[in-house]
Amino acid sequence: MNPARASRALRSLLILGAVFSFHALHAQLSLNPRSRINDSTYLAQAIKSITDLSLFSAMNLSAKPLGKVRAAAGSGDYRSAYEAWARYWDSNRKPRYISQTYHMLIDTERLMDYDSLRTYVRQYPEERDTILRRATMLLDHRIPAWGDVVLEFGPSIDFNRNVGQSGKYGFHYWIWSRPLNAASVITGDERYAAAFDDMFQQWYDQRNNIDRSIPDFDVVYYELGLGVRNRIFIEYYTLPYSRRGWSTHEKMLKTMLGAARWLYELQQWEGYRSGNWQIHGSYMLTQIALTFPEFRESQSWLQLGLQRLKEHLEQDFFEDGGHSERAPRNYTQATYVAYRNLYYLLKEHHLENNFADEIRRRMSRTIDWWITMLAPTGEVPAINDSHRGLFPAFLLQDAATFYEKPEVYGVLKSLFGLSVPVAQPILPSYTSRNMAASGFTVMRTDWSRDALTMTINYGKWNGSHTHQDMLDFEVYANGRALAVDAGIGLTYDDPLYIPWYKSSKAHNMVVVNGLNVEREPTTGKEMTWYSSGTIDYLGGEHDGYKFKGVQHRRNIVFVKPSYWVIYDRLTSRNSGDTLSWYLHTPLHLAKTRNGFSTRETPGFTLLVSPTDVQVREGEGMAASTDDRVPGRTQSIPWIAFDQISIADRPVEFIVVLVPFKENGTDIQVSVRGPGHVLIKRDTVTDELVFNSHHPQDGSQETDAEFFMIQTDQRSQKKFWIVNGTSLKEGNGIIWKSSSKNSAEGAIPKR
Repeated sequence: MNPARASRALRSLLILGAVFSFHALHAQLSLNPRSRINDSTYLAQAIKSITDLSLFSAMNLSAKPLGKVRAAAGSGDYRSAYEAWARYWDSNRKPRYISQTYHMLIDTERLMDYDSLRTYVRQYPEERDTILRRATMLLDHRIPAWGDVVLEFGPSIDFNRNVGQSGKYGFHYWIWSRPLNAASVITGDERYAAAFDDMFQQWYDQRNNIDRSIPDFDVVYYELGLGVRNRIFIEYYTLPYSRRGWSTHEKMLKTMLGAARWLYELQQWEGYRSGNWQIHGSYMLTQIALTFPEFRESQSWLQLGLQRLKEHLEQDFFEDGGHSERAPRNYTQATYVAYRNLYYLLKEHHLENNFADEIRRRMSRTIDWWITMLAPTGEVPAINDSHRGLFPAFLLQDAATFYEKPEVYGVLKSLFGLSVPVAQPILPSYTSRNMAASGFTVMRTDWSRDALTMTINYGKWNGSHTHQDMLDFEVYANGRALAVDAGIGLTYDDPLYIPWYKSSKAHNMVVVNGLNVEREPTTGKEMTWYSSGTIDYLGGEHDGYKFKGVQHRRNIVFVKPSYWVIYDRLTSRNSGDTLSWYLHTPLHLAKTRNGFSTRETPGFTLLVSPTDVQVREGEGMAASTDDRVPGRTQSIPWIAFDQISIADRPVEFIVVLVPFKENGTDIQVSVRGPGHVLIKRDTVTDELVFNSHHPQDGSQETDAEFFMIQTDQRSQKKFWIVNGTSLKEGNGIIWKSSSKNSAEGAIPKR
């Protein structure tokens, strides 16, 4: 692996490590008064500082193989008891597994047995190189702790090092230590296990003296830290390692008992709480119970952990496969991986077959959701708290086999350029798709890398990961991004995270007076979707600016494969409001005779009506489209079209976005009246009418939400009508329905 690629892989891990911490730090603001975590004596004696007597009293040592442990503990000879436990632990047959990751990216870990990991790195030597490079760094105590921070230590590691407010919590996830476990399995070299053992012991000795960077949250004992860190500890503890001393067994057992007790109290008394953090906590509670059945409390932990995970599987995932936090990469991926690995554990422990089958069924839908959301370049949209960047193809490769979804191979070959194990891979049966449950619509021409796509976001608010956006969009065409969302920056410690990245004006939407929408109560409503071979149409409105007396409806039509029309209609009860139509693009727009066009090719032309709108231009930070490592950012241009409201008088924006591959495009747009657009291109003329407006010349009459009539060079006409009951032209009826409906067809010549 070349140094540049290794550096990118390292940076991607560092960046994504930043993702976890924020939500955990803001999710759990108080504890149920019935929870024993509130009892300082219980917290100290049963969780943080467990004595040897308390530890062995918490274990069921009645089984014959544990006889020597029982005898030594009963006589108070605890060192001998740990040594006897070590012999039992090493000889006891139990599932041994390791997390295999894709380019060391967080949230790509898949549990597998040791031989499978060795086979994988033989097939992909660049993965072996990445693991060993990272492991070598750790042997030298060079630790990628958080964001882009790499800490360098001598023999002693200061786990109380200040790495930033959220960074300190991220440091204690121990995600950075994974390469040591993987390198140990790959090479059989015990240096890696020895290094992990030494780090663990140092951490254990310091863990109760870590200063909090946020007063209300313990760095070590809080849900997400416990949920992530202990997975890695378990993988180390099950590794064969001949020099593992009795004190490591002591500290590991106490660590696991304390973690499980803390998590149990939280899950028991806080009840079901939507979001990724409880999934991580409940997964860990389940994993500890399965790994250490010798603890008397294990069955209670297992029962409660599985109960919460079942609740989340049922309630946190939409029927279309999206996750409730609506962050396409970060939190959808984190929760998906947790369930993917839970399935592995249940199968390894021969437990809960029905639940395992339900996981397969539900996660298969999530794969379909991701495939729909992918940009043609293989990137995942930076919508809400989600990094942009190339989607980890490994997850899709795994899913193709795991869920028996052959169409995934087609996407891998077409979008990622990967070789696949089938001679003629098929592609998904759909291209465009409206996923109303999760609140996303994707308009797509095909499954090639040059496809034209628009992703539209209109779903409901779901906590702090939701941005101040509504009916906003991203556009890709001809292998590049044309219009993009800002994303979230590098980490949540980015000072621009709240004032810019989450703000309404950092999204492709209409903004009132530069203010944010009132997002929590707002979702897209009165949504209409229609898709055919020629057009895709989405119409909807929102009340996000109701507090300003502004009502907004946005209609988007995609005339394939040529252009989009975005039609916005706003009414305000006040005069003097500034209504701003924003577009953010990584390309550079220049004024042309009839609008704007990018200087770069491939690019796009932007035609705007009314033509006398005020134009503002600027730059803002956004998730990078130049560097597809997740979390990278860059400054990109934005353009805004401003109009001033007059009380109770509708204001319209009609924007035509025309992608081109080489030398621009020759297209003529004329506005004939409210919601009435005429577009001439090549030998075709398209007449589009929105929101039940009637052409002023009286040529058509309809009650439809939208209709389009297309006339070719031979004067042959076709029509498309959305959500109406009739369409008349002159004295003739083109189409009629007994109820609101959508249709298309040819118009006979008269």
